[in-house]
Amino acid sequence: MPLPRVLAGAAALCAAAVCVTAVPAAAALPSALTLTATTNGFAPHVVELTCDPDGGTHPDAQTACMQLSQVDGDLANMPATQTHIFCPMIFQPITVTATGLWRGRTVRFQDQYTNGCERDNRTGMLFRF
Repeated sequence: MPLPRVLAGAAALCAAAVCVTAVPAAAALPSALTLTATTNGFAPHVVELTCDPDGGTHPDAQTACMQLSQVDGDLANMPATQTHIFCPMIFQPITVTATGLWRGRTVRFQDQYTNGCERDNRTGMLFRF
């Protein structure tokens, strides 16, 4: 009876196709972060950033999500974006925070920079709002 062999072969091909086209679970999970930037003496600026798909109230969500993807959501490992830029020696401390989820993992990040120029050099577009 050749029919069971044909059905078994078809089932094997279908199973292989599912394995090949499966998307990694981490990439399929959406990301949502609340980003805050607070300059001493001023009210905090708060935006929402969503990735996978990119959106929220962040003014450049696409670039911010791309930069986060490069470090797999680990904000502490964000590379300096413009190391050749020299920032003015203006002391205007700015504190940034990020809380939420990055592809299913909890994110809690806080850091302080001397001024907005230093912040942008260290975090790219992420906190530029």
